[in-house]
Amino acid sequence: MTATTEPPKGPPPGAKKPVGRMPKDLPKGYGPRRATIPAAYKLWMAAIVANLAGVMAAVYVAKIIRAVPADTGTETALLAVYYTFMFIAAVVDALWLDEVLFKGGFRRSHLQGQDGRQAQSGDVEEAAASMQRSSFSFPVLLILCGAATYFLFNFINNDFDNYYRRVGKHVTSLRGDDPAKASKRLAAIGELSIRREPSIVPILTGQLERGGEEAVWAAWALGRFSDVPAKRRRPLVEPLLTASRSEDPTVRREAIIALARLQYLAIGKQLKAELRSDIDNLSENSSIDLRLIYAAGHIQRMELVPLLEEVLRGKGSVEAQQTAAWALFQHIDQRDGRTVVPILEERLPAAPLAVRCAIVHSLGYTGDERSNLALVHAHNTATPEERKTRCGIVTFNLRPDGGDERVDLFMPRDTLEMKILQAMGQIRATSPEIRAAVEPWLVRLIEGATDDLLRTRAESLLAGIKTARDDREIKQIKAP
Repeated sequence: MTATTEPPKGPPPGAKKPVGRMPKDLPKGYGPRRATIPAAYKLWMAAIVANLAGVMAAVYVAKIIRAVPADTGTETALLAVYYTFMFIAAVVDALWLDEVLFKGGFRRSHLQGQDGRQAQSGDVEEAAASMQRSSFSFPVLLILCGAATYFLFNFINNDFDNYYRRVGKHVTSLRGDDPAKASKRLAAIGELSIRREPSIVPILTGQLERGGEEAVWAAWALGRFSDVPAKRRRPLVEPLLTASRSEDPTVRREAIIALARLQYLAIGKQLKAELRSDIDNLSENSSIDLRLIYAAGHIQRMELVPLLEEVLRGKGSVEAQQTAAWALFQHIDQRDGRTVVPILEERLPAAPLAVRCAIVHSLGYTGDERSNLALVHAHNTATPEERKTRCGIVTFNLRPDGGDERVDLFMPRDTLEMKILQAMGQIRATSPEIRAAVEPWLVRLIEGATDDLLRTRAESLLAGIKTARDDREIKQIKAP
């Protein structure tokens, strides 16, 4: 029999040794490894994607909400998207920084559950990373990244968060026509009336065009923009002019008052008609709207003076007469404005005490020195009790519901005789004719005064007339 030979074990002579196989007993970490993408690079790319997506979402949401087309439910969803993207971007940024600064301590310890036992298996780097104080470092990184993301998003979308806090949340309240939410809408208009963002005027104009009670409040709100420069008032005037022709009398009146507050002089004729209507329809159950008289003082049209004189002479309440005195002296700088001085002086002797106080206060701002004679007469004809009476102020609110937009006229408060001296001190006496009447009167007042404060003020006024307005000094100044 022929013996069979077994083939030799192992590779044939001269054959190449297989590559990629290593003995099973080699320590961990030795031998060939697959090429892997570093975690820091992956997180860097994730941060870029998250931030870009967040920025696009932020810009889109801000644009939609500022455009005011969305309803309340849609806006809530948009805001949820906005802040969700902001949070995701902050978390991814914090993970990337944790990887770069702390070798991924938070990721290894809390997300992958690795701990210090990695050192026993030879992976020293992973073990060191897993032993980092990530419970402290990562929250700090997250807060810092959240703040940076917040400011980045707001910088890109033109400070949307501040806009929404100041304006946007009130705009949200204006949407819809639910009667149960009417008070909330009016309150929102009130809040917007004190803001000065460029987007507010179109919002209030839109409410003005809706009509009804909201239009009344919107007209009032636009009238509060009297503090903006004149060149920025045109967008306010045009919609108010349209509203001033409204068939709704409350909207019409509120628009007229608003235009007067904006000092739109051409509204004088319509304001005159409104005031005339209030005067003609006076009854026990009605009164003159003080806001109309106040508006007349703002536009200072001489065509309104006869109506104001009519009110001052007894038409309407005492408060209406006082307000008319204030409105009349506002006309003093207009052409023929000096004609208001004799109107005030003629009413002074027979007026109620409160109205006399208002007229005395008003004469002090006319700058007409002949009014000294009327003021002296007012003092002489007043009773001792009236002279010591503390003059009141006129207070009313400009808001449609009488709420808080307060106007205080004839401040500061003082007694009638102190008001008279104050007014005389403002207009002074310069001509010999007026001084001949005023100076002896002041001397008698000083001699008979029992009140130290009254005596001091009268002495100061007399000294000022004798020195600061001395005729000889005036002649020396005028001499060549």
